[in-house]
Order: sequence, then structure tokens, then C-alpha cells
Amino acid sequence: MIRYLIKNNFKIMFRSAANILMLIVAPLAVIAVLSSAFSALMESYEDVGSMKVGYRIVDEGLSEQMEDGLKKAATQQDILLIEYTDQDPQELVRSENLSGFVTFAKGSYTVYENEDLKGNGQALEYFIHAVYEQVALQNMEMTRSLSSYQRFPEESLSDDSSETGEGSDRITEYPVNVINDYSVVKADHMPAVDSTDYYGIIYIAYFSWCTIVCGAGLFSAEKKNRIGNKLRVSGISEFKAYLAKFIPLVLVVIAGMAVATGASIVLFGVHWGSPLWSFLLVAIGITAAMSFGLMIYTIFDNMVITVILVFMAVWTWGFLGGSFETYLFSEMSASIQHLSPIYYLNRSLIELSTMGESDYVWRSLAISGAMTVVCSALAVFAGMIRKRGKRA
Repeated sequence: MIRYLIKNNFKIMFRSAANILMLIVAPLAVIAVLSSAFSALMESYEDVGSMKVGYRIVDEGLSEQMEDGLKKAATQQDILLIEYTDQDPQELVRSENLSGFVTFAKGSYTVYENEDLKGNGQALEYFIHAVYEQVALQNMEMTRSLSSYQRFPEESLSDDSSETGEGSDRITEYPVNVINDYSVVKADHMPAVDSTDYYGIIYIAYFSWCTIVCGAGLFSAEKKNRIGNKLRVSGISEFKAYLAKFIPLVLVVIAGMAVATGASIVLFGVHWGSPLWSFLLVAIGITAAMSFGLMIYTIFDNMVITVILVFMAVWTWGFLGGSFETYLFSEMSASIQHLSPIYYLNRSLIELSTMGESDYVWRSLAISGAMTVVCSALAVFAGMIRKRGKRA
């Protein structure tokens, strides 16, 4: 019975192929526009070579251990950190021909970039951001593991950040979390990613989460032909009825995204990382997105409401995860970014493309897999409740 339903659902979906075609064309159109529009913003900084960077610690902005760890991490990335105790940072950047300058204050750091060395400035920004992000994550893990009487100091920080320019140099100030003596710095500088690669990958991932639109024709045909009533009479379990929709929808969307990915490589020259891992990440993300969409549809039994709620959720996750503002230089705190499943997918795919590996791969797979299981279970449960209600 379930094989017949799956086969029939495939036929219904291909009769309304416009939704599938839209899911293929839409990311390609967005990639074409954004990769060109933001090419300057995502200017490549590969092959920047060694960098000489000045720094200053103000008001105990860094602990001694943190300073030592930062220097070691910088050395690994071929960055020479030189401490200056006086003189204006902008003047030092010009007179000493520095790639940049960083002042570490209590609760924030400020990056001064050399406009003549834009690639180095972007590399420096990413390096410092990566260091603080790694420290914040380690602090969170350390806090959980310590006993209740061992607590780290907490400090209220302003969420404000400002960016101003004077002369030929750019200055960016970032709010950061308090860093304590238990922090261990471990950060890798990510090689360059240009706008074509970034948006080419990001928007394939983003639209793979908008998969529920491919089910519009199927859901419409179900209501028109009263398939739900027929299934209730047949006695098929709610789980099998769910799989009869879930399987064809997921397979069709995966095939559509594979076509879009191939087209992005041919048309725009997008460089994906490991083909196997990239495919697996996007495919598992599609299962999570589809199960989430089917859960919403089963609960409300209304396609319009489903599309509105799903797109609101996906837009929010995309906003937090770097689909609109690149996560590379986002001033959003890591704890907020980590609320988005799309963030893990985006970061995994981008780092696979640029570095060939990513610590976020397994996290992305785990989160998407967990979403698939939980949302599928809730969809089946909601379907059982609706089925009993209609029988009554």
C-alpha cells in the first residue's frame, strides 16, 4: 500500500512541476545578483602572506594567559603581534606600515585597518573574531563543567558597536564577552572566500530549507480528491501515511537542489568543498526542513498558514545564520547565532569549501537529524489526534 502511495505522490508532484522548477531557478537568480552586488564587500584576502599587527591592552582588557594564547595562535597563522604602549593607533599603522592595529579594552576590542592593505585587514578581523568566538564557546563549556561554587565573573556589556573612518583607515569597535584566566585560545584563520563562492553556497543551503513549497500541488490534490478520508477508511497507519508524503518530497527536493548546485558550478564557477560531505549536509538539512514543514501542515491543515509560518522561521534562521549578513564578520553574539540550524549548515559548507574541513559538520548533521526525528514524531502524533477527532 505504501509503495503505491509513494508512486502516486511522485506522479502528482511532477504534474505540478512549476514549484520544483522555481526551487531550482530561485537560488540561481539570487546568486547571480548578490555575488555581483557584494563582490567588493567579500573581496578576497587570500595570499596575504605574513602580517605585522600592533596591539595595545587598555584597562586590563586581556589577562596574561589570554595574551600569551593570542600570541601563540597568531604565530601559527603567520601573524606577528607587536605591543605598543603609546602613540595613536592610526599613526602607528601608517608610520610602521602595519597590516592593522588592535586595542583590547575591558569588554571590547577595536580593530584599526590599513586601507592600503584591505586583504590583510579582512584577515585580521576574521582572526580576532574567531579567537573570541572560540574563547566564548570554551567559557560556556567550562562554566557547565565547574562545580556550583566555582563561578566566573560576569559583567554587563553594551550591545553597541560603532564603525567610523578617519583619513584612509577604517576603525571597527566590537563588543565582546568577559574573558577569564581559564580561557585557552585555539583559532584557525580561514582562507579567503569570495562573493561568488559564499553566496553560491549559502543560497543553495537557504532555499533547501524552503522545500515545503514543493508539496503545494500534492496537498492540493489530497484535499481535492479527499485522499485523507480514503486513507482513514483503508486503515493505513499514520506513520505510513506520513512516509508516503515525506519520502517523495525529500527525494524530489534533493534532486532539484542537486540540479541547482550543478548549475551554480557551471554558470558561476562556485567552488564546493568535499562533494560527499557537502551533499550529505544539504540532504540531511532538506529532511529536517521537510519534516518541519510537514509538522506545521499537519497541525494547521492549511497550506497558506504553513507557508507563512515556515518562511518566517526560515527567514529568522537565515538572518541569524549568515544568509543575509555574512556570518564571517557578523557582530551578532555566537550564542545567538547558534540558535539557528542554518548557521551550522552555512558554516560547515563554507569551511569545507575554503579549508577542506570543518568542526561544524557533525554538529550540523546532529542538529538536522534531531530536527527530522522530533518534527516527524510530532507530525505523526498530530495526524493521529486529527484522525481521531474526525472519527468522533
